[in-house]
Amino acid sequence: MPFPNSHRAAVIDIGSNSVRLVIFDVLGASMLPTFNEKVMAGLGVGLSKTGKLSGPGQEAALSALARYRAILKALNLRNFLAVATAAVRAADDGPDFIRKANRVLGRPVSVLSGEDEARLSALGVEASFHEPQGIIGDLGGSSLEFMQIGKGKAKGESLMLGPLSLIEIGNDAKELRKAVRSELKKSAVLPRAKGRFFAVGGAWRTFAKINMEVENYALQVLHGYQMNQGQIARTAKLCIDSLNNAAARSTLESIDKRRARHMPIAAIVLEEVLAASKLEGMSVSSAGLREGVLTDLTGAAVSDPLLDGVIAFVRLDHNQIAFGQALHDFIAPAFAPEADLFGSPAADLRIERAACMMADSAGRFHPDHRALMAYDQALRAPYHGVTHAERAMIAYSVGCRYQKDFKRPGEYVGLTSEPQAERAKQLGSAMRLGAVFSGRSGPILRRATLSRDGDKLCLNVSKADQAMISETVSRRLAQTANALRLQPEIRIG
Repeated sequence: MPFPNSHRAAVIDIGSNSVRLVIFDVLGASMLPTFNEKVMAGLGVGLSKTGKLSGPGQEAALSALARYRAILKALNLRNFLAVATAAVRAADDGPDFIRKANRVLGRPVSVLSGEDEARLSALGVEASFHEPQGIIGDLGGSSLEFMQIGKGKAKGESLMLGPLSLIEIGNDAKELRKAVRSELKKSAVLPRAKGRFFAVGGAWRTFAKINMEVENYALQVLHGYQMNQGQIARTAKLCIDSLNNAAARSTLESIDKRRARHMPIAAIVLEEVLAASKLEGMSVSSAGLREGVLTDLTGAAVSDPLLDGVIAFVRLDHNQIAFGQALHDFIAPAFAPEADLFGSPAADLRIERAACMMADSAGRFHPDHRALMAYDQALRAPYHGVTHAERAMIAYSVGCRYQKDFKRPGEYVGLTSEPQAERAKQLGSAMRLGAVFSGRSGPILRRATLSRDGDKLCLNVSKADQAMISETVSRRLAQTANALRLQPEIRIG
């Protein structure tokens, strides 16, 4: 595969609650955030009552923009775009604030329409999941954007359902729910929504974090975290109880003190969205508007982000990419007859290929800790396009690649099914074989094949490469054959 094009770019997001600068390393379809700073300016505080932006919020926002301009200038990063969302477009004094922001930042700030905000958030989700189907819901400080993604795309929409738009109602859960239902009736997207609900925005990420804490979930990676109706109902109850229950409120504050007061509204909105649709549970997205703006800014095609994300995070060079690709081509025939784990042969191939691309990721780590460090890196790395089960299988495969009989930390065992864990061990063993046979060289590995012939696992090597067959290679072939319940055989010529 060719080495993806890489560059840096930044997005400044002037939201109703926060003003944020994110700098990305962009490599192909991967958008890896390397700098992420926010100021909780609160531009939209009081907007629903006064029709104007908060005075202190404007001061904090303009101060943040001045700081961000200085950072970008010092980094010599000119490839950036600034956008403003619901509070600025809805406020009577929004145009005046934008004039000030333009002067401070030294370039125009784009004020997004509700439809544009929905479209860009959807673009960000599509760039960060593999073939997502459903709708995105981007809950900001003042507004909630919806848009269908996958099949049956339609125009996006924006409703005034952010916590800052509803907080004036107070602590009456019934009144809050009544207001949310009334606003949701305006939606043209929800009644025909199918698939999953992709939740975007800080409040819903915090909602997922609360669920992880309450259920003692091991993998604290928000992107791709999935919640079913039961999990949503239990977490929503805790959030709504915090309106009048000090213990519940204390629990929320221990997880995210800044957002705790907004969580009852976020929970009610989420429950009502799912009640008004036929969506099949919720997937959390750490990507949204900013990634969509970046995709528009750079003109990057929306494609599978997994492989490019692995390459970007591990910083693979040309030789390592060539080796990872050759390794997958080498081992794939040995796994082709196995049962599907993730719904189709193509889905399994994505995961196996990503694991192979990480097979040379830990060469610089200390040998005594290499397997565990490689495992932990693969488990938590900020690449996208995978579920938690897929991420966990990649990580286990990589751990097994670096150590025979690698043992995962006990708290992570439940992330994969038994068949997925078994495949990971088999895959790791095959990667160990390919790595030691070739000396981690793509060209040598491409001259050999690993294949099945009846009950045999055959390593097929040309006469010119006969010297590559060492005692270690023979031993690892036997280990891989045993993992696949086959007999090893080396064939020369």
